[in-house]
Amino acid sequence: MTDRKTRIGQKQICCPHCGQEQWEAPAALSTMCRKCHQYISLSPKLGGESSRKGRPVRDRFVRCPGCGAGQYVYSAALSSGCIACGSDLNLVNYRVRGRASERLRTLGDVEFYPGCQYRGPRVEARQVRISGWIDAEVRGSQAVQFRKEGDVKGGVVAPDVEVCSRTSASAASIVACSLRVAGRLESGRIVALRGLEVEDGGSLRAARILTPQIRLIGRASLVGRVEARPLPEPPEVSLPALEEVARRIAPEEPLFGW
Repeated sequence: MTDRKTRIGQKQICCPHCGQEQWEAPAALSTMCRKCHQYISLSPKLGGESSRKGRPVRDRFVRCPGCGAGQYVYSAALSSGCIACGSDLNLVNYRVRGRASERLRTLGDVEFYPGCQYRGPRVEARQVRISGWIDAEVRGSQAVQFRKEGDVKGGVVAPDVEVCSRTSASAASIVACSLRVAGRLESGRIVALRGLEVEDGGSLRAARILTPQIRLIGRASLVGRVEARPLPEPPEVSLPALEEVARRIAPEEPLFGW
């Protein structure tokens, strides 16, 4: 059993405001106290006036994946604590190269680089940028973007999903508020609650498409069974809300095979 004083891969810090002791990543430059929720700088002190002038502000909004409570945190923080349920909040940005399988669950961003191969648990992040092969589900609380060759064996869920130009992408299913395709996209099932757009030169092929409106620009191509009808929007744009709406509007054909 790992002793608290010798926890591997972490460093112990003491809150200067309330004396709370907690563990942080060794490279952490800042954090939030999990007891009093005050900002703690972990970088070397530069002293005096410059330090006071550069004091950070809470300008980044995050939502706890556990209880759903929202709060503002410091943009430089790598971790924090939920003010409602006390859960630890991971704010780290991840970059994935080569082969990887560790769990990627963060309120920061995740970027998959060209040629990478990820096989593991569900990927959950604020923004997910894809340029590789992913054998998992992908969830972005803000957006998912296919930048280059991207293949997702599971489903993709995000308020905004984009396939960039000169990009070839595929996903088992996609649920989004808005879908924009500037490159080439293939999918089994697509739900775009507000609408989808295929730009000039873009190509979309899907077995089934549910959306209230479609916009095709120039030489855009769309192939698949399309049902263009009004769809309910969730009361708030969140991943669970998007999934719930998708299940209600297509109960006979589950959009989620995972």
